[in-house]
Amino acid sequence: AGIKRFEGSKIVLCDNRKFEEYSFATGRLIDSEDFTRKYFATKLDVEGRAEKNLYVVPKGPSEAEVFRNYEDLLAALGFKPMFKAKGDEAGSGLESHLAKSFKDIGSLMSFHEENQRFGTFMKDEGGAQTYVTIFVRTGEPGSHPEEPIIEVSEGEVLVRVDAIYAGKMKDQMVLVSASDMEKAIEQSGRINLYGILFDFNKSAIKPESRSALDEIGKFLKENPERKLRVIGHTDGVGGADSNLKLSQARAAAVVKDLVAKYGVAAGRLKAEGAGMTAPIASNDTEEGRAKNRRVELVAIK
Repeated sequence: AGIKRFEGSKIVLCDNRKFEEYSFATGRLIDSEDFTRKYFATKLDVEGRAEKNLYVVPKGPSEAEVFRNYEDLLAALGFKPMFKAKGDEAGSGLESHLAKSFKDIGSLMSFHEENQRFGTFMKDEGGAQTYVTIFVRTGEPGSHPEEPIIEVSEGEVLVRVDAIYAGKMKDQMVLVSASDMEKAIEQSGRINLYGILFDFNKSAIKPESRSALDEIGKFLKENPERKLRVIGHTDGVGGADSNLKLSQARAAAVVKDLVAKYGVAAGRLKAEGAGMTAPIASNDTEEGRAKNRRVELVAIK
């Protein structure tokens, strides 16, 4: 919000995704020792909603003028610079490296490194972070590959703007006590839990989930006759089949942990995966997706 395009520019490519993992550069792009890959010397691995736009600015303004306008705009919006570079200070092959995260279209264009500007900026507002990458280059004579993805004439400026919105979940992370579980299951036969955490597209339980698992273990110890279905749920990001497998694997990981760490008899627990088939909120917002990503305990009669 508030990040405008440069005056007179036109958008030529865009890619918006509800969730993506992204390497946010805080250092220049360098080669590996065997020159088989490139990576940022320092970076932050972030994840969240991604918006990527590619613009062409008509001949006239320089890449320095365009970059400075974006820099001033971001400063006015409260963003802080994390890394800025011009020319080869940003690294060689930056346009190809960035293009790999843009619908996997390969190299956008071949340019001379001296005509590039690159910067990454971050804003923290109420626990939610927004990360922005600005990449600006000027077209040069003979710079086009044989089959260019887009046409950029000599003197026109190409602008790549990436924004990652990494909202911090709050309300769903309240610890549910063993007594709360008992009351909910007695009243409705089920309870949704949000304190059991996993990395994106992974089934290994994160260490910060231990307090929530402690409460489940306590509940099962205090109610030795109780049997439960442990059901994994995902949001709507990704395919139905992959989400179903992921939710099953996460539920199985929870059951395995409860059996191994708390001595719960395996016969008291049944792991199931519901994938994205039972949402309790809209998958169109991050808040809704956060509610849909959960582990549900359901009483077995």
